[in-house]
Amino acid sequence: MIVSLFSRDWLVRYRDQCIILVSFFLSLLIGAILITLYGANPIEAYAQMVSGALGDTDAILATLARAVPLVLSTMSISIAFYGGMWNIGAEGQLYLGAFTAALIGIELGALPGLLLIPLGLLAGVGAATFWAWMPAKLSLDRDLNIVVLTIMLNSIAILFTTFMATGPYAGVRTSSGSTDKIAEAMRLTHFQLFGTLNTGAYIAIAAILIVTVLMIFSVWGYDWRCSRMNTRFARYGGIDVRKRQMSAMLLSGALAGLAGSLLVMGDHYRFLINISPGYTWTGMILAMMVTYSPVGGIIAALVYSVMSSGALQMEIITDIPQELVSVIVCCAVLFVTAGISIANRLANRIRED
Repeated sequence: MIVSLFSRDWLVRYRDQCIILVSFFLSLLIGAILITLYGANPIEAYAQMVSGALGDTDAILATLARAVPLVLSTMSISIAFYGGMWNIGAEGQLYLGAFTAALIGIELGALPGLLLIPLGLLAGVGAATFWAWMPAKLSLDRDLNIVVLTIMLNSIAILFTTFMATGPYAGVRTSSGSTDKIAEAMRLTHFQLFGTLNTGAYIAIAAILIVTVLMIFSVWGYDWRCSRMNTRFARYGGIDVRKRQMSAMLLSGALAGLAGSLLVMGDHYRFLINISPGYTWTGMILAMMVTYSPVGGIIAALVYSVMSSGALQMEIITDIPQELVSVIVCCAVLFVTAGISIANRLANRIRED
């Protein structure tokens, strides 16, 4: 019976998606059990979570504002891993992009907004892309370990920007640990007076759509997938593996830099030494959970944003700690990993039979 089910075309085609969906519901079930053990009603707790994130217009806009950098970070990790490049340094690229954008807004603040906004975005994206290019170049040309390189450059970027924000560019009119505010002409417009969602969301959506189309519908996406799955086969097929893997890494850095630039230009209006609460690390978990699928990554990031935005109201009303969200996500990753491993073994057994 199991063999006949797994031999169906539709199940083979959508195997990973089914595993991800089942894993998510299993993780919610684990969360419900933990809530019950805590002495609360899981249905009420989840209802409060959803209400806190989507209960009214203000809540929805706040959730979307939280989702923008997370979706960009998830896509940044996804495209690198999709192309066979292990970019563990996206957090440092985000920080460097954010600081560079802030630097433009401080030093060139006299320029008009029509020049300052694109210049800030290009500078932030360019700095992050360069920071991603260095480990990719050393890995592809010198065969050095890209995981070690990106982790090392991660630390360098974060420490460097922290030094600059607490030293030469420490804010005079702001709290410690941040630069001065960028010029008003560079600040992106908010959709509501006291909200954080801003017109940078349009830029993020455009970037996400472009990358998604490239990954799913273009020859580049096919080449990235082949380069990741079987380098030798890709070379025999005429694919320039080095060029494709380098492009995946550069796009990954660009998306991380864009996320950092938008945080400066649309959210905080200055660089903060803790500007990211770990967006790219969370994005890495989400990207792995959906096996680097671009559409899956977008959905996962949006769902996580809903859960994390509503977690505060859940904690206030039901006294359930916000950390439950992290437990649920980590359980989902564990179930997905185990599910895909089991499915691969079953598929191999079916082929042998």
